Amino acid sequence: MNRLLVILMTSLALALSGCLGGGGGPSSNLPAPEGPTAQVRVLHASAGAPNVDIYVNGDLGIPNLPFGEGTAFIPLPASALEIDIRAAGAAADSDPVFSTVVTPTEGDFFTLVAYGVIGSQATPLDLLVIPDQIQTPADGFTRLFVLHGAPAVGPVDVYTNTGDDLAATPTVQNFLPGTDTSDYLEIPEGTYRIRITPTGSSEVAYDSGELTLGGGLSYFAAALDRPSGIAPASVVALVGDPAFVALEDNRVQIRAVHLAPDAPQVEVLVNGAGTGVELAFTEFSDYLVVQAGTYDLAVAIPGTTTPVAGQVFTLEAEAGQSYSALATGLLTPATAAQDFTLRGLADDTTPASGNDVKVRVIHAAPDAPNVDVLANGAILQPLENVPYFTASSYLTVPAGNYDLEVNVTGTTDTVIDLPATALSAGSIYTVIATDVLPAPLTPVLIVD
Repeated sequence: MNRLLVILMTSLALALSGCLGGGGGPSSNLPAPEGPTAQVRVLHASAGAPNVDIYVNGDLGIPNLPFGEGTAFIPLPASALEIDIRAAGAAADSDPVFSTVVTPTEGDFFTLVAYGVIGSQATPLDLLVIPDQIQTPADGFTRLFVLHGAPAVGPVDVYTNTGDDLAATPTVQNFLPGTDTSDYLEIPEGTYRIRITPTGSSEVAYDSGELTLGGGLSYFAAALDRPSGIAPASVVALVGDPAFVALEDNRVQIRAVHLAPDAPQVEVLVNGAGTGVELAFTEFSDYLVVQAGTYDLAVAIPGTTTPVAGQVFTLEAEAGQSYSALATGLLTPATAAQDFTLRGLADDTTPASGNDVKVRVIHAAPDAPNVDVLANGAILQPLENVPYFTASSYLTVPAGNYDLEVNVTGTTDTVIDLPATALSAGSIYTVIATDVLPAPLTPVLIVD
């Protein structure tokens, strides 16, 4: 296996200066064993499985272990151990979802990984028994073991170069689920950026951002089928104290929406530079994927870099989040409340579950009075007496066809009429009322 594979998904977890989450993991209920012992820890890497209880020789050893978390090393007898896995809280005499026997050897270290999917024929639940080699790496190096534990992601290519562009050739090609590095590998300390793509694709599925990998440590890292921000997978590393750390995808999504009725076509600026994204009134861009950080957003006449109306909006973009940057108001306002203004909103891109949809409504018509939002003739609570500029929270409603109206508050004066509007299950809708009076106003519909 290519030595740089180590830099793979786990240097993700190695950069303790990155966006880490972690904890001590559940503790063991087992008494200290007598006689020869081995050191054993457990990682719950079975996506879709509930929290689990781990039984050892019939006794509850590790209670309530959540998916994506691991334990510290636990001393266990160096002999045949019957391991049973049950859903957390299940009766001790109930049928386990998985049983096996493992035999750790005296004085050695082992990691047990609950891997696979309950009920799956392609990747059935299994307990991987992986010998650990706990040693101190050479000066200027770190030790790393990597497991591809994300079967839903499929085979991947891994890139480790810094900079915005992927290297011409991936560091690791066609890394298959369920495979690992076979051993701890030593790699130089330094700065890396880990990007994972489906094998043969240039579409990045995971991006760690730049990571500083220090020396002198040993990590057991696993990629899991746990969504992380805008990524379909995440990485967890088993370490010493705390028992585990998780590094989330470091990207954010930002899109721009032009809602200023009297503003011309504009180009979106990021940190003072043009992006080539040009928008006319009521148009919106695709999401731009960037690294988490601080961004100064503005709009300018295309080909120039002078912000319209001097407006610059500073966005503190957090990893894993999605945002909409809105150009609102008027360049020639009648009141100060109608001034041209750049605003930022956090977007929810998690699909609605089941037969539901998510709907967000924004009143962005600068000279319109307060409004009521109606669905099938009734006010869609709490969207009553909504002033400019207001963005609602996301409302969850059943999928179906709706007669949507926006009326001046307390009247039947309709400023937007959207009859027989189909809302599809699982979708996310942002409905924006914009333009200037007289009615009708202009609706803008964004579907995620």
